[in-house]
Amino acid sequence: MEEFSDVRFKQLAVIEFLTTEKFPPIEIHRRMQSVYGDQCVDVSTVRRWVRRFKDGELGQADLSDKTRRTDLKKLVQRWRKCIEGRGDFVEK
Repeated sequence: MEEFSDVRFKQLAVIEFLTTEKFPPIEIHRRMQSVYGDQCVDVSTVRRWVRRFKDGELGQADLSDKTRRTDLKKLVQRWRKCIEGRGDFVEK
């Protein structure tokens, strides 16, 4: 599964909302670019997520559970690196 940052998660919510409002993917992407700039997901990602929302494969409730599990796994990995380095750990 892809990693979701806070910005990507917010963009996913925007895509879900505008999809339910019947906006086409290209218009969703154009609007998101004006807000997120360089951090905006690619138009192909918007198209994929729109298709998945329409097909019922994707929803915020599903993603939030998966995202929490992914975030927890990342936190545990970072914690272990910090412990192994006796607190001397800087993430790049």
